[in-house]
Amino acid sequence: SRGVARMVAFAEPADIVSVWRPLSAQETANATLLLAAAAQWIRDNTPNVADDDPAARFVSIDVARSALLAGPFTGHASYSKTIGPWSKSGTLINPAGALQFTDVHKELLGISVTGSAHWFFGDC
Repeated sequence: SRGVARMVAFAEPADIVSVWRPLSAQETANATLLLAAAAQWIRDNTPNVADDDPAARFVSIDVARSALLAGPFTGHASYSKTIGPWSKSGTLINPAGALQFTDVHKELLGISVTGSAHWFFGDC
């Protein structure tokens, strides 16, 4: 139930730093929001998940880090940078910088990635 109790994230920005790289102040603020949103999504889709669940922690860090990867290129599908004879370019897998939960993430959390049968007999 949103708004009733303070949502506890499964990870903190420092956890992203420990497995990736230092974050700027702006990235740290964004990471805090991303981790809170990831926790909300996980709790909405995985009832009764423990606050110290290692899969929830890993998934939170992974989706938040992935959202932060676009950095200054957020909103662009690809980028290139040329300095003298050197150039670097790439295609972003998450140009929106949004949380994206893959089937692997869902499976780690015990969320089914296949459809289930639904029926209706007209008696409801």
